[in-house]
Amino acid sequence: MDVEIRLEHDITLVQDATDAFLGNPSEASRQSLLTALEGLDRQTAASDAFEESIVGSAVFGAPIKGSVIGETSLNPIAEELPSSVFRAQVTLVKAAKAAVESPGTDTLHALHLASSSLTSLRPSEPEDADGEDSPAPT
Repeated sequence: MDVEIRLEHDITLVQDATDAFLGNPSEASRQSLLTALEGLDRQTAASDAFEESIVGSAVFGAPIKGSVIGETSLNPIAEELPSSVFRAQVTLVKAAKAAVESPGTDTLHALHLASSSLTSLRPSEPEDADGEDSPAPT
């Protein structure tokens, strides 16, 4: 599925903030996660507003909007993403919102599960020919 690159970037920020929060569930990391979620909400709202607008609607002979998830313009920059990864990202975002809004052991456990599920779907770091992790570029 095609996902607008800014939306994917904002989801990645939520993923990173989630990792930090799970590593150290402090108030500061909770606030960082909340900030990332708010940025994602703004991007989602912009996409919703674009979808509801008449700009680029079929009435004017333009191609049908909605071919790219999260698009905010007639010429979105999209990234191909497996639908299983996108669904796991949505689950992570929902779990992160629940953990921020209603902190507790249940929501933290759900966030751990969602994060682990998404991590398992992401490709691992590249390995070199002898099977060792490639060194980070310097």
